[in-house]
Amino acid sequence: MRKYFLSGILFLFTVLSLTTLRSIAPELLYKQATSLGLAFLIFFIVSKLPFAFHLKIAKYLYLLLNLLLLFLLIYGTVTRGITAWLILPFGFKFQPSQMAIPVVALYLSNIFSKESQFTSALLFKTLLIIALPAILILLEPDFGTVLVFLISISIFLFFNHLSHKQFLCLCCIGFLGLLSLWFLVFQDYQRERLLGFLSFKQLEANSIVSTEESSSAYNARQALIAVGSGQIWGRGIGQGVQSHLRFLPERQTDFIFASFAEEWGFVGTIFLLLLYFILLFFLLYMAYKVDDFSERLYLIVLFVMFLTQIFINIGMNLAILPITGITLPFLSYGGSSVISLFYALGIAQSIIGKFKAPATNLFY
Repeated sequence: MRKYFLSGILFLFTVLSLTTLRSIAPELLYKQATSLGLAFLIFFIVSKLPFAFHLKIAKYLYLLLNLLLLFLLIYGTVTRGITAWLILPFGFKFQPSQMAIPVVALYLSNIFSKESQFTSALLFKTLLIIALPAILILLEPDFGTVLVFLISISIFLFFNHLSHKQFLCLCCIGFLGLLSLWFLVFQDYQRERLLGFLSFKQLEANSIVSTEESSSAYNARQALIAVGSGQIWGRGIGQGVQSHLRFLPERQTDFIFASFAEEWGFVGTIFLLLLYFILLFFLLYMAYKVDDFSERLYLIVLFVMFLTQIFINIGMNLAILPITGITLPFLSYGGSSVISLFYALGIAQSIIGKFKAPATNLFY
């Protein structure tokens, strides 16, 4: 069963994504279907290559990733306020930063597999490897992608036994990094999103509706209305009010969960969450089962990446987290997103496919 599990669940996500997109933004259906077709092809090709091969080429992929990110900062075109996309033929775009997590995870897995002890020198080297793409992505600026990247890759720091000195050093770096972000890096609209979220929660607590509501607070309110209006069974496919009348901003990307919940209702939402839970459980289960340390690290990174993206996106759709521009895996529109996620899971499939276990075990 393990050989077909990931491809099967990816097919179900594809059906849900295209069905929802056909309802709320039919003009984007062709591009997304093309991207998903290419993503499946990449998944199957990558899954046939041994994990050792992916580790071997990781340093070259890491170099290419940083060169592309640097190229964007110098020659990139500003789109929606950031320079994150490479312009490709036939109107397609690609976002190199979406590949940061699987590429850096492979590179660090390769390095950690050759080390027997987590020394201070290895800690410093790890921080440098993580910092380079993180800074380049932050300069685009794309804080949402950096946030998911840092949370996911932090597994390489905390999955090892840190000394008290190393842990204190990391805490100091983290604190100084947060201060630098707020005062030196964040744009005005990013600060507005956080402050708008806090003001929205304050208005909720006081049961006050402000006539001068910030744009981010307005977006959060519209998403919450869309989710609630779906009720038990949903309004029906193509019957969503918030998305079709454009009250819901970024209905096909950041707020696709609200669009989905409005049309599919509580029942459909539970089914979607169940699919995510099964995927997360499978990745964690396989990470527990595999013996190779580098394979285990990679699978855990993927688990944390998916969990973080799902939690943050749904959280901001339910107005319990500030808006960060993080998409919902597999469901949101975006070719770069699905290609990078399918690529990452293709590598996971190359690990799972060669794993041997008794036939009586779960997933076998």
